Amino acid sequence: MTASSTATAHWDRMYETSTRSAWTQNPIVEQALYHRMTDQSGFWLEWVFTQKLSPANRVLSIGCGDGGHELMMAQRGHAQHIVAFDASPVAIEQATANARALSLNVDFSVRLFESFVADPGPANQYEVVLFSGSLHHVTDIEGMLSAVRTVLAPGGHVIVNEYCGPCYQIYPASQVEIVNRVLDRIAPIFRMADERLTLPTIDMIMANDPTEGVRSALIPILTPMYFEPVYERFVGGGLLHPLFGYLNGAKVNDGSPESTALVQMLIALEDELTLAGALKHDFMLGIYRKP
Repeated sequence: MTASSTATAHWDRMYETSTRSAWTQNPIVEQALYHRMTDQSGFWLEWVFTQKLSPANRVLSIGCGDGGHELMMAQRGHAQHIVAFDASPVAIEQATANARALSLNVDFSVRLFESFVADPGPANQYEVVLFSGSLHHVTDIEGMLSAVRTVLAPGGHVIVNEYCGPCYQIYPASQVEIVNRVLDRIAPIFRMADERLTLPTIDMIMANDPTEGVRSALIPILTPMYFEPVYERFVGGGLLHPLFGYLNGAKVNDGSPESTALVQMLIALEDELTLAGALKHDFMLGIYRKP
């Protein structure tokens, strides 16, 4: 199988089983992340369109998944026409069904990144291009950003909400040690099992999803080389993102006082470790402009 077909099969399985990133499934972490992005409460993309951008005529969403962001933009009137694509047929089927149920006109389609890079379409046709959790799966970031620059109208904006940490999530030894030391101090009731964070082998990476974070660390370096930065915020994740994969979600997310206290403590701990320089930011929100 090619890297693209392996990744597509992986994401089909993820959408078929409704699997999502563990850390953002906790509502306290989710709200803390939104606040880090915007200094406000509430959904980050709503803030982008109400505080930083104006409603757009045409929006392109690259790697749209099951269409949650696109349907929200359509419902809230942030875009008159939305074109969105993803490599996963399962995700696009779900997105199309949800759009039909809500009577929303969003043009969802199945398409690979490579196809868009090779033939992005007419120049200057979109006011906004959105990447949300998709650009870190792009191998040819330069080609992708060049294609986006072609289809984006002058003065248009690129929104980037992405993992920008170590490529392939091969964390440095110091980060692995911090995550495991924290895990060792968490009561067993909050943990899935007596496991510790270990780095994947190259065989594991290639067999699961060879595009996961393939060149992620270059996103904050390359994107400003193609577009003017309007807003950049780096939002942590160096502890919480890997840690929550080893926690018992049913317990940690149950809203009990002890679970709430644990999650709030972990958020504060990540804040302090990041501020002290012991952890780097692994996630970012950026808004960029085409001159």
